[in-house]
Amino acid sequence: MKQKSILFIFLTALLISCKDTVKQENNPIKSDSIKQKEKNTASVITDSSTAVYFIKTKMIPATDELRKVITEKIESVESVDFTGDKIPDYICKTAIDSLGIGNEYWISSEYKTIKKAKHYDGFHYRWFINLDDDPEPEIFETNGDEDGADYTIRDQDLIIGKDKILLYINPVIIENQKKYWGYSWDVKNIIARKIGTDIELFCSLNHKVIRDGNEEYDPKFQKIMPVIFFTGHHTQESGDHFIKEEQWLTLKEIIKQTKR
Repeated sequence: MKQKSILFIFLTALLISCKDTVKQENNPIKSDSIKQKEKNTASVITDSSTAVYFIKTKMIPATDELRKVITEKIESVESVDFTGDKIPDYICKTAIDSLGIGNEYWISSEYKTIKKAKHYDGFHYRWFINLDDDPEPEIFETNGDEDGADYTIRDQDLIIGKDKILLYINPVIIENQKKYWGYSWDVKNIIARKIGTDIELFCSLNHKVIRDGNEEYDPKFQKIMPVIFFTGHHTQESGDHFIKEEQWLTLKEIIKQTKR
């Protein structure tokens, strides 16, 4: 009888031990490194209900109405709502002359010339996104050539027809949890989210970015050239960038913290 009791106690203890083992396997304790990795990964994934994306232009043929407004030969037309009234407007480019310079006309949906600017030889990429309280979107723009490029966020003043550079930035693509220099042709979208009425950008003000041979402009009004993160697919390797303290900030907060 005593032996049966001992055997019963042993089998009961063994059964409890097995249950605990299975429970631990189903609910493993996360190490600090795993927790940190999950935190960093989650920080760049915006919920679909809060994510904010670029407003991209669409190439269209030149219309008779546009030809009436612009007397020069129109080489290309982009359609996009740059005034913020939810109606597509037009950006028309004329041919580049022997000096490598052409004209660019910004025409409203009512066929009024809002802005006139120059465009040049070299590469030029432009996306729109509204980052503040006024209706017209800001512009993320890159201009450059084989020697280097400027990456800027610009504010539009549709009253005087001029743009103002708000911020020079370092664009960095996050792809498969790795970071790459954000060549304009590799960028797909900006990593941004809407929290309440604020638009926040995923960024870093603490980094040692290697620009892969591109010249770095030193803006007089900035003490830091922040990293702004994008989605995309890298086509070139660009080395380690030593980026720290990734965070979400509004454009206004980034400007304030990087101001010289």
